[in-house]
Amino acid sequence: MVINTSRGGLIDTKAIIQAIKTGQVGYLGIDVYEQEENLFFEDWSDTIVQDDDIQRLQSFNNVVITAHQAFFTREALTNIAQTTLLSISQFENGKPCDYEIRYQKPLSTPQRHQP
Repeated sequence: MVINTSRGGLIDTKAIIQAIKTGQVGYLGIDVYEQEENLFFEDWSDTIVQDDDIQRLQSFNNVVITAHQAFFTREALTNIAQTTLLSISQFENGKPCDYEIRYQKPLSTPQRHQP
């Protein structure tokens, strides 16, 4: 049995399909998928999904695919809301934002020395 609730890229989908087909893997449970950014955040209910690998996985009776909802706990949502409200308040009051992300362009690109 393989269960992946971490990152989709940890499992090679084509390899796991082959392992399920040959019986090397008896069961698969995932809430992540290596191509999830193209699938999991859209409503595809009225469209034919073009991803053959996810369609194949869904066809197995020993595979369970669920929505990735690890963040969907009371604690996580409370933290997200508090952080967001703090950032809005700091911005509104002209204060530095604790969670502001700033891009800093590198001063120079390191050069590799050839021997």
